[in-house]
Amino acid sequence: MQIRLDARDYAASVVAVPPIALNADLTVNADANAAIIRHIEEGGVGILLYGGNANLYHFGLEDYRAGMQAVIAAASPETRIITSIGPDFGKALAQAPIARDLGLRNVMLLPTQFPADPAGVANGVRRLAAVLGHGLVLYLKRENYVDPDELGRLVSEGAVDFVKYAVERPDPAQDAYLDAIIAAIGKDRMASGMGETPIHDHLGGRSLTTYTSGAVCIAPSAAMELLRLYKAGRGAEAFELSRPFLEFEKVRAELGGLQVLHDGMRLAGIADTGPLMPMISNLNAEKLGPVGVAVKALQVAEADCLRRAGKPSVSALA
Repeated sequence: MQIRLDARDYAASVVAVPPIALNADLTVNADANAAIIRHIEEGGVGILLYGGNANLYHFGLEDYRAGMQAVIAAASPETRIITSIGPDFGKALAQAPIARDLGLRNVMLLPTQFPADPAGVANGVRRLAAVLGHGLVLYLKRENYVDPDELGRLVSEGAVDFVKYAVERPDPAQDAYLDAIIAAIGKDRMASGMGETPIHDHLGGRSLTTYTSGAVCIAPSAAMELLRLYKAGRGAEAFELSRPFLEFEKVRAELGGLQVLHDGMRLAGIADTGPLMPMISNLNAEKLGPVGVAVKALQVAEADCLRRAGKPSVSALA
């Protein structure tokens, strides 16, 4: 049985958002997923979130069960796992008993883009929390997905434990909705949810408790150092360290966030992630070039971080 995360747990770690490796027949590749988890854990990361990057949107119920069983079997006892359900209410309702039966006590509701409205989302969250017997992590992906005051009530009722905030802005510093959410529930219950792109403001400016990342799956030690620097108020150093992460996120934005991370794990030599579950496709050979360049920059950052810490590097670039 997994222990439920609290604010102190979130504050202590970047939240890694890994892909799920598959075999050619789309079954779960337990060995490859174990290799991914070991690499992340060796970098000091203590929280794994399986959701968008794992492409759980397109997993059937048995695929979902198999994927989560493989993750649970591979993770160390100290590692905390967040699974995801949804995005639609019916699928979430069907997945909730699976998560509960597997002992997964940290559950995120994937965002429904259409059809959904703020009052309906709040109603669904309450019903799902009642089925699970505990609060959810709520993924905010668009403006006014849930009314801030209503979110405050959901938190007070115990229906929501934590928020992953991922509403994209041209300038992250200009975000009235985020400010309203912080006013309603505080900063300790919030993670910046869009990788490294907005964290100079979200961590350095607004002091959210942590951030979620895909690139951390390639460079976990460097990502943890990045979190520590922002928490120590060393924003200039943090921004400099973030450059290869930001470049990786730029490539993801151009070529596809799930696809770049999924195939990037293979290019990094961490694990053969195999095909993506339809309706997402792997990158073609022409697009792999810029991904490889961005991956190598992350590996250099990871090797440099390990050297600064006096630790042996697992990178071929060390």
